[in-house]
Amino acid sequence: MRPNSAMRFLRSAQTHFPAIRTAKFGAYNFGMRHFGWRIPPEFKILDRLGPIGLALDIGGNWGQSILALKRCARPEKIVSFEPNRDLAIRLQVQFEADPSVEVRPHALSDRPGRFELYVPRYRNYVYDGLASLKQQEALEWLNEERMMGFDRSKLSVERQDVVVERLDALDLAPDVVKIDVQGAEELVVRGGMQMFAACRPLTIIEAPSASLVEVMADFGLAAFTSDGRNLTSGFEEGADVVFASDEHLRRIQGA
Repeated sequence: MRPNSAMRFLRSAQTHFPAIRTAKFGAYNFGMRHFGWRIPPEFKILDRLGPIGLALDIGGNWGQSILALKRCARPEKIVSFEPNRDLAIRLQVQFEADPSVEVRPHALSDRPGRFELYVPRYRNYVYDGLASLKQQEALEWLNEERMMGFDRSKLSVERQDVVVERLDALDLAPDVVKIDVQGAEELVVRGGMQMFAACRPLTIIEAPSASLVEVMADFGLAAFTSDGRNLTSGFEEGADVVFASDEHLRRIQGA
């Protein structure tokens, strides 16, 4: 079975057994916390940045990035934003004994207010990692190409009322930022233009658009890909990108 076919089959199979999701992320997080398993290459270069005060995890999900940041960056403080109420509660419980982690149950965008968060569900399986403030973004990822036997009639969306804030209103000065918010990454950045210009944090963004790459360049943060050891200038469409300044490069390459 080809890898693509295997993944399509797995996505279909897991919708019949929702408990797989909890077991899967539990295993991932245990391995990452204790053995450094499955850490994305973009995070692995953070251990060469030197002392880090504050890291922002925008799109907390099941805590994968919090654990990767703690293991690789070792910041004094992590503030994680997760608007999905179920995931936010789970994260708060998971890290309640860790004073270095703060979980805020809010979304970030370019304008504040109360908006709907769209969380897709297929059969009884909730795809919380695909939740978005944009309904189209929440629904369009699941399709015939990505799931074997896909039946659009079994795809639905849950709406949650969420508080949305702007980064510039929060008085935060991060050294590292990670953004993974299912297609709304540029809106997050545009809500924090003053912060990015002032702090120029090393930033990891999931699949940024070409326009977002240009915005980050205006802050002096150039686009790089990472293999876990080195940074290579440029970016590939659909891939995660590290945005780094010349100072970041000096610290990483000189470590």
